[in-house]
Amino acid sequence: MLQPIRSLPVADLQQWLAKHHQPNFRAAQIMDWVYEKLAVSPEEMSNLPKELRQDLARDFDFCTTVPVETKRDDDDAVKWLLKLHDGNTIESVLIRAPGRTTACISTQVGCAVRCVFCATGRQGFVRNLSPAEIIDQVVVASREHGRRVGNVVVMGMGEPLYNFDHLNLALDTLCSPAGLGLSARQVTVSTSGIPQGIRRLADQHRPWNLAVSLHAPTDELRARLIPSRHRHRLADILAACEYYRSATNRMVTLEYVLIKDINDSLEQAAKLASIAKQIQAKVNLIPCNSPDGSFAPPERGDCERFLNVLVNRRVQATIRRRKGFAIQAACGQLRQQTDSPAAKTPEP
Repeated sequence: MLQPIRSLPVADLQQWLAKHHQPNFRAAQIMDWVYEKLAVSPEEMSNLPKELRQDLARDFDFCTTVPVETKRDDDDAVKWLLKLHDGNTIESVLIRAPGRTTACISTQVGCAVRCVFCATGRQGFVRNLSPAEIIDQVVVASREHGRRVGNVVVMGMGEPLYNFDHLNLALDTLCSPAGLGLSARQVTVSTSGIPQGIRRLADQHRPWNLAVSLHAPTDELRARLIPSRHRHRLADILAACEYYRSATNRMVTLEYVLIKDINDSLEQAAKLASIAKQIQAKVNLIPCNSPDGSFAPPERGDCERFLNVLVNRRVQATIRRRKGFAIQAACGQLRQQTDSPAAKTPEP
């Protein structure tokens, strides 16, 4: 397996260049191609000598996530099936909206949490993605966009906080002036609610946004949606959210998948409003996108009534607009696709 170029420190690249009798300034040229011009092959690097390009191609991997299938929706969403070096696949999405372009990226092949309404969770956990595999999804989306995307949401396949170290390295590169140069305030990490991971993220003291997939205002109801092994008590999750807000001065978002006849009553809306006010959070309501129709979203009017309960209690809340549903790119629809079962590693 070749060394991914986007996980290579500049100092190491300079040492590699010295061994190949190349001047030091070539490192800046290569990094400009890798991060500014979003190159995925040395052949694109037209200001480098041919011999150097050949050496780079021999020693480094310039794109660890190779698109093998691209789907486009009428609402301008684009979804990729990306092949990894070991034959596993992941999906990631580009979401376009007026004045805003967002890459939705994955952090794992599969997911150990196994939320009952999520296509990724139904496949179980296979392995963590490397930092380069996380970063290169943003590169793929940016190349489609024609320039660097403005926003990144870590809301694709997997539980990001179970791949904390690789996620942290990837986000540092994405937000570094020497990397892709994204604003940290335009990055959102979404978790199913891992208190220890939320606290570790807070201790990085970065202004990343945190979104917590709550999906239920009580522990009893949450037990119907998330299996016990990776489900934590609401009290512990909310305490971690308060710690995050204190450490980063960033408002937490509570994500709430609305499922008809399960968590969509007005009584549950009132309980959710109390939780949001307790931790000074905003709420993002997501009508359910069941992969097989076993769970249904509430009617539009019922979603609006749920929203009104929150708004009337002075909670900042919105209903997320569905994007990419026709190509199975909406929340909860991403999954691994492969002709043969993947070898699974122990779950985190």
